[in-house]
Amino acid sequence: MKVKSMRIPEDIDKAIVYVSRSEKIENTHSLRKLARMGFESYISKEYKAGKITLREASDLLKLTLSETVDLLSDMGVKGNIHAEDVLNSLKTFSS
Repeated sequence: MKVKSMRIPEDIDKAIVYVSRSEKIENTHSLRKLARMGFESYISKEYKAGKITLREASDLLKLTLSETVDLLSDMGVKGNIHAEDVLNSLKTFSS
């Protein structure tokens, strides 16, 4: 794990302390958790906008495809695969 040094705005510091107290974890663990959640949110928005594929999202998040689909679903992001795409794929396999 790399060490990074950065200035944290007061409101973000309060959020870190809040999560630490709520979950009874150290501030550093709270910061890592919040950073991960922010990254997951960012990736879900990129995927929803069609800027990245499911595979790219999966690779960036270091999750399996099914874990990524579950995460996106939990975040309310629907897949951008349409029934027509699935049917075309099935036709390719049956040929």
